[in-house]
Amino acid sequence: MTWSPVTMRWPEQATQWMGQLSAAQHLAGGELASTAKRLADLNGKTTTNPGPVGAAAQGAIVAGRAALANQMGEAPACLVVTPFQSGVGQGRGYQRFLSAPNLLQHLAGKLVDVSDTGRPDTQQHALCLLFLATRFDQLADGLARFNALLPMPDLVRTERRARHLSKLETEKWEIPTAGTLPRWQALPLERCTVVKAAKQSMAGQLAVLESYAADSSPLGNLAALASRKAAQQQGRDQQLTDLKALLAGGNPDSSMRARLVGPGNATELRRALLKGDPPGHEWVLCAGALLVGSEQGLSFVRELVGL
Repeated sequence: MTWSPVTMRWPEQATQWMGQLSAAQHLAGGELASTAKRLADLNGKTTTNPGPVGAAAQGAIVAGRAALANQMGEAPACLVVTPFQSGVGQGRGYQRFLSAPNLLQHLAGKLVDVSDTGRPDTQQHALCLLFLATRFDQLADGLARFNALLPMPDLVRTERRARHLSKLETEKWEIPTAGTLPRWQALPLERCTVVKAAKQSMAGQLAVLESYAADSSPLGNLAALASRKAAQQQGRDQQLTDLKALLAGGNPDSSMRARLVGPGNATELRRALLKGDPPGHEWVLCAGALLVGSEQGLSFVRELVGL
């Protein structure tokens, strides 16, 4: 067997199917001109008549928008404390710890931190959330359940870091096995200049013909639009029903604790937050969030956490 010299040329056999597009392309050009003429002839000869749904739904739309604005329009002030923040957790290196009482002291102390210009200082309520754990995987699991419903950037980062640390603790004892080199891999055709340009050109011609293949009558388009709107309404209703069913009948989660205090100013909220019997130091790996706002602004989150 001999080695043949390489000659770069256009793949005629592989792209011979492109010749089958010429007839359809010529027909598409003529149809485009004819369609433009028919649309110009319809100018001034057709009218539209809006249905009665818009006027009937106007009152419900106004009331719904107002209720949604009152319920979700006010964003409460949010403070998140995690063991991985600088100056908060105890420990060395990646191993950081924060017990539940110390977490509560950090949250309450930030209420009267005059150096923080963003702290709330009016008569408001405070909703405190504690995430209790003794291991990194337990903390990550608890935060994952909460972040699936109400993600906060700091809590999402804490969940990700706790998950990585837990994975590191379990995988650092595993000895990896490496196969022999070299290894099989896919040919990166997308990096080839000729292949990229040819693919774009052929895909563009196919897209033009696909636009004509998808052509239909205006009545068919209106019927399809009505069907899509009905299916969309059913999908939205089902989505809300599924969400309610997911949150219905939930069991108490002992790894999450919540408390609502107020109304009061920052000093009064701090005093009320430190009252009572908080979780003890046996919970050595904890994170927390403090939401401060009006009672109406906190109502959605308060009901979400079962208060």
